[in-house]
Order: sequence, then C-alpha cells, then structure tokens
Amino acid sequence: MRKKFAFNIKGHNVTITNSWFSGAKLYVDGKLRDTDKTMVAKGNKSLLSANLGDAGFLQIKPLSKLLSVEMDAYLVNGNNSQHIYSSHKQLSN
Repeated sequence: MRKKFAFNIKGHNVTITNSWFSGAKLYVDGKLRDTDKTMVAKGNKSLLSANLGDAGFLQIKPLSKLLSVEMDAYLVNGNNSQHIYSSHKQLSN
C-alpha cells in the first residue's frame, strides 16, 4: 500500500509519501527533507518536519486509521501554529 499527499504552501510544493515498507517521506520542492519509519502513529506527535525559512517550520502529524494513514500539516512560526493541510477533513480559510 502506498499513499501520496501533495499541497502548496508559501510558494513551496510539498509532497508526502507513505508506504508499509519504506515509511513516510517528506519532500519540499522535490528534495527529500525528512523520513520516518514508525509503523503506527500515536497521539498528536509530529513525525516529519522541515524548516521553510522565513515561512516557518512545517510539521506533519499522521493519523492512523483502521487500515490507512491520513496526514495533517501545520506551519509553525514562533508561538503561532496554523493548520494548513488535512487529507481527511475540510479546512476553512
């Protein structure tokens, strides 16, 4: 099983891939920035992250469901954390 999630934030193209055998990988503008091989995501813990410079710090929090994994992305800048992407729910602008 392999899933791919893609979105744009602050001029950056972000892609997350997840598979049973190679784990989760975070790409920013086509470059591999972080990996994680945790089998089951637990709690509200960021498993992938990347520094986007002036835009802030990108944190990816997976959510394990029965037979799949969904992804939420947050942009953190100082004490401000903004939920910018969700593969499983509609975000309001």
